[in-house]
Amino acid sequence: MAASLSPPANRSPDPRSPGPRPDARSSDARSSDARSSDAWVSPLIEVERAVQERAKGSSVNLSAGDGPTKLRALIDEEVTRWSLDYQRGLRPFDLAAPDLVAERAFRNLVGYGPLETLLADDDVWEIMVNGPDAIFARRHRGVSGYHDEVFHDDDHVVRTLTKILDDASRSHRKLDPAEGLQDAQLDTGARIHIVHSDVGRGGHILVNIRKFTGLPIRDLDELVDRDMLDTQVAAFLRACVRARLSILFAGPPGSGKTTLLSCCAAELDPGLRVVVAEEVFESEIPLPNVAHMQTRPQRSDRPEVDLRRLVAGFLRMAPDVAVVGEVRDREALPLLLTLSSGVTGYTTIHAGSARQALSRLRLLAQLNEAVRSLPLPALNSLVSEAVDLVVQSRRTGERVEVTEVVAVEDHQAGPEASAFTVTDLFARGRPGEPLAWSGNLPNRATRALEVAGYDPLELFGPPPPRPLIRHRRSSLRENQDT
Repeated sequence: MAASLSPPANRSPDPRSPGPRPDARSSDARSSDARSSDAWVSPLIEVERAVQERAKGSSVNLSAGDGPTKLRALIDEEVTRWSLDYQRGLRPFDLAAPDLVAERAFRNLVGYGPLETLLADDDVWEIMVNGPDAIFARRHRGVSGYHDEVFHDDDHVVRTLTKILDDASRSHRKLDPAEGLQDAQLDTGARIHIVHSDVGRGGHILVNIRKFTGLPIRDLDELVDRDMLDTQVAAFLRACVRARLSILFAGPPGSGKTTLLSCCAAELDPGLRVVVAEEVFESEIPLPNVAHMQTRPQRSDRPEVDLRRLVAGFLRMAPDVAVVGEVRDREALPLLLTLSSGVTGYTTIHAGSARQALSRLRLLAQLNEAVRSLPLPALNSLVSEAVDLVVQSRRTGERVEVTEVVAVEDHQAGPEASAFTVTDLFARGRPGEPLAWSGNLPNRATRALEVAGYDPLELFGPPPPRPLIRHRRSSLRENQDT
């Protein structure tokens, strides 16, 4: 905004201006400075106010087909008028970039304001709003950091979010401060998380938007093209899907877990029935017989439908495959019970390693009162019966890649009953290095692959010179950070 203007010489530049941001203070401190300089109103705000007044007088209807075009014409007229007023001596300074001012005014009045260019940019994969003048973007290839546009104030943030949610036809959700926290999905597939002002520090709304960028990724081969995994691991995962093995996709936020899940699910037999439960519609499963559900927040006229309730009803929907977008609470137990009953399943979980993912899944199951008194070996047995494979991924800088694949074996009784038995299959050394087979063959997964008609040795290829230990055990005691 102000970077496109020439401020008067006797005034300080607008602290809400875009451009380099050396100021490392909090958003609250910068917003306080912005409020203290209200004596100088941004020319962009002046243009927008004038256009709004003229639009009311001329009865411009934005919902009509030609409404936006008429409004843009009014904006162009106001920008031209500003320059004419400057030439007549009625303005102390001219607009340095009239076209940019007109474009930003149009986005603020009709579109998504400062967020519009970020939402349209395929290089941007995450957008974070910490306050009206604190918008950050993470990029795949370009420079991540401050966005060069800002909101006018908190009301501008509210207006923009209201429009974003109103346009999100897939979520059917409205901006509601009474909820405190809100999640929704845009029609582009992007996920938006909103923390309302009474929860965020400084009275600001906090926003996080996670996008699905670039060309749609619909199969494992494209993940190979993008170096997330190699052809050998892709062939192995494809065989595991067709052998009906249940897979847990683990990793930190933004590490491609949901993308992996969707690509693996795309390899399923089209004749299978898939039932999906998520907090917001996120997974893309291109099969004909898919029942896709999302949670529903509580309102005065209707009760809440949480993820646990959706998952608990899976078996009544006759699934061949059960999918939970992300397990992070009490829905873990009904999912484990569903998968241990013979239903194939996929889900994602936040974890730092494949072994930690199993321990964390067990811990989440223990949030249910019904199993708190259950012995640890019994819980381990339940998790081991439900999960056949753990695929771990990570994000290193702007690179997303699978780092390890482990197979879960049948639960062992006796002295090792408190631990999970897993077989290391693939691992990656340093970021960018290829995934390498450990030389180990899984017991349970091998049996399932052979029944499905696969030769495991052909899938894995030649063994490395020195195979790793065949089995490694993981227990909660070994994962104190879980």
